[in-house]
Amino acid sequence: MKRLFWGLLMSLIFLTFFFTIGIKVLYRIAALLGKTWPCPLAIAWVLELPVRLRTVPRVLDEIGIQGGERVLELGPGPGAFTVDASQRVGRDGQLIAVDIQPGMIARVRQKLQEAHVSNTETHVADAYHLPLDNESIDRAFLVTVLPEIPDRGRALAELRRVLKPNGILSITEDFMDPDYLFEFETKNLVKRAGFTIEKLVGNVWHYTIHFRKAEKGSC
Repeated sequence: MKRLFWGLLMSLIFLTFFFTIGIKVLYRIAALLGKTWPCPLAIAWVLELPVRLRTVPRVLDEIGIQGGERVLELGPGPGAFTVDASQRVGRDGQLIAVDIQPGMIARVRQKLQEAHVSNTETHVADAYHLPLDNESIDRAFLVTVLPEIPDRGRALAELRRVLKPNGILSITEDFMDPDYLFEFETKNLVKRAGFTIEKLVGNVWHYTIHFRKAEKGSC
């Protein structure tokens, strides 16, 4: 019994270490080799586990969507946040959901249809070619998406293009995400792209940072 107990304990310790630290090391090595990828459709169910869905209202509170805004959700995946976000912009606002994977957008469209949402557009596109006009968005948000983009600087430049003057970009990261970026890494990336830090909510385990589109030459 003692051997079984210690064996189970060591297995638990190993699995905990692997999923909190080891897998992050592997993702970092892959990123250095230029290999990053979005969450595959086949495991999209992980993004909709009850433990994650319970956090959706809190995360959207942190993002701070206001009624009447035109909001971009980049990388919605299967749409865990999309329906709630669309309700928050209200009838006078609009949500635009953009994902690179057609299968994910199909899931989002299904959820919107089932919820009878009419104020939301969906598009299949990558982060470098957003189907939006210059300075047409009040707020953009990404939830555990930025680390999945191979050329983050290029994506941030595109986000800056579509945001209105003084528009808000919200970046949310969770420590348990395999390709998690530390707070200081996210700050440095986004500041270099022409944004100023507006507000930080959270800690090392979970954070949302609000960035404001800065005037050229003011960063």
